[in-house]
Amino acid sequence: MSKQVKRYVYPVQLANDELEALNVIVEKLEGSKSEAIKEAIKSHANELRGLEVVKIRDVPRQQARKEIVEFLSKKERAWSSEIADALRLDLSLVNTILQDLWSEKRVEPAQ
Repeated sequence: MSKQVKRYVYPVQLANDELEALNVIVEKLEGSKSEAIKEAIKSHANELRGLEVVKIRDVPRQQARKEIVEFLSKKERAWSSEIADALRLDLSLVNTILQDLWSEKRVEPAQ
């Protein structure tokens, strides 16, 4: 007994540059447009599977600074990206505050 596979059809409108890109893929891979689109979907889905999305909080600079100082007081060492992720702060804000703290000699860069 064979397993029945459901198939779905989605009409897709492509701009000229997208159609040209699809034609290049088809030519290089020697397949069909349908196969190229399905492979692109699978590839994109695999890339996104493990992706973590962090919603950045909008907090005043002084509050962010206070949270960063408190975070660092519990750590011997931390990367700016780690701080930004843990506190859900914008990375550029974290870097700016760390530079301020560095100039005040409250933190020092990793060696």
